[in-house]
Amino acid sequence: MRLALRAANPVEWLALRAGFVPVAAADAWGGMALSGIVIAAVRTGITARLAAGHATAPQLAADLGLDPLPTRLLLDCLRSGGHVTERSGRYRLSASARRWLDPASPLSVATYVAGAADYWPWWSGLDEAVRTGSSGGSHGARPDDPYWRRYITGQRELARLSAAEVAKKLPLPGRPRTLLDIGGGHGGYAAALCERHPGLRATVLDLPGSAAVGRELIAAAGLSDRVAFRDGDATKADLVAEGDEGYDAVLCFNLVHHLAPGEAAALFRRIAAALRPGGTLAVLDVFAEPGRRASAHADMLALFTYLSSGARGHTPRDLAAWLRDAGLTPAKQISLLRMPGLALRVSTRKNT
Repeated sequence: MRLALRAANPVEWLALRAGFVPVAAADAWGGMALSGIVIAAVRTGITARLAAGHATAPQLAADLGLDPLPTRLLLDCLRSGGHVTERSGRYRLSASARRWLDPASPLSVATYVAGAADYWPWWSGLDEAVRTGSSGGSHGARPDDPYWRRYITGQRELARLSAAEVAKKLPLPGRPRTLLDIGGGHGGYAAALCERHPGLRATVLDLPGSAAVGRELIAAAGLSDRVAFRDGDATKADLVAEGDEGYDAVLCFNLVHHLAPGEAAALFRRIAAALRPGGTLAVLDVFAEPGRRASAHADMLALFTYLSSGARGHTPRDLAAWLRDAGLTPAKQISLLRMPGLALRVSTRKNT
């Protein structure tokens, strides 16, 4: 991804093409700069302030209690990146930034962007991870760690972009009554399915820190009577609570890539036991074909997964084997417009 260095004129473009420019050096500092600029713009309140109306750099600095000089320098970088426009010294959000960074936008991912600063230590320690095989991880944070609020609210912003599409395309058994969302955190996908299926009630199973934030988000949406939360580790907790009869559907979204192969295989066996005959399992994750050229996004996601949990990416063949071993049907793939690079894979528990 050559984001850090852009040719300003034909001569520079030719120099880049001819290999006369140290692109690796530009990547080394430019990637950090691009991330830092947009994160700082959100965390200082600059994007939110510009969403309310245009302003000069001195006005922004005065309104937000910032230093005028770095404020102007940051604004100029945001302008170069297409996040703001400037005319006669007055800055305003660009149309694209208003869509994604205005806190009032229904498509805003500003909270996710601000929370991405939590990932910097992982990337800065990448050389040590490569040397030793260690990974920083995030799921071991204390339940009261502020990390969970940043993480789960940011993930909720991303999920709301695709939740309605998932709910529309995911086939559930006729008149489904119960659903289990494993590692569902914010509860957004479970809520969307409950809204689409009037008789459905969902249980979200997740770590205590994640579930605590999810309860608040679901309560704010007025859906606490339809979506309940249960604290637990997906690799260890009982999936079916005592007295329950099992579920019509189980969601396993963006979880498998955090698990080792043995953990994933065991989880699918437990899911099969928790499903009623004919029940639906929906898996949303990245599964890469070995030997097939992947996108830069997929490659970085695989490395990020390792840094965040010590796990690795899995293949469609891995998934097929886990489903077969668990007594579930082969998965059918459903493409999602809102989630390029990810696919929804749907399986069912056999009736026999």
